[in-house]
Amino acid sequence: MGVIGWTDVAALLTSVGYGALSAVLPIASAEAYVVASQMSRAAGPVAVALGLALGQTVGKVLLFYGVRRGKDSPAVQHRREALKVRPVGPVRTRLRQLIRVLLALVGQKRWGLPITGVAAVLGLPPLYAVALLAGATRMRLGFFAVVVLAGRAVRFVLMAYGVGGIELWSH
Repeated sequence: MGVIGWTDVAALLTSVGYGALSAVLPIASAEAYVVASQMSRAAGPVAVALGLALGQTVGKVLLFYGVRRGKDSPAVQHRREALKVRPVGPVRTRLRQLIRVLLALVGQKRWGLPITGVAAVLGLPPLYAVALLAGATRMRLGFFAVVVLAGRAVRFVLMAYGVGGIELWSH
């Protein structure tokens, strides 16, 4: 095992930043970042994967906390009141029912953290949605953060080593 070089430190720090960005702006793909970094051999897989996992955790915690604190804000309360008077169509009705079911599941002690863990590793259900739903429940922020960090670390380490293995295998 070699000494950690400046390249890995730089990769870790830039990956944290990109991970946080991609956590709140889904158009910035963390998965594409892993693939590009490993195909270019710009940095080692562990530095990139752990940096992305840490950054994604920070971003998802911000989403979680934003919902938790924002749901009681006057602007959100005003919006809820305005929505109550608008007629609701069948699509919106089904969407609200689905959100209620997901909220109930994520809010349960038995299912909340396992759903979060599966979302962090597999991406199904999308972790973005789970972070928002979890923020609206009584789930503890610390547990949420630990599960997201562990799940994202597993996801990105497997991806980084998988991409590196595919790239080496193709020669």
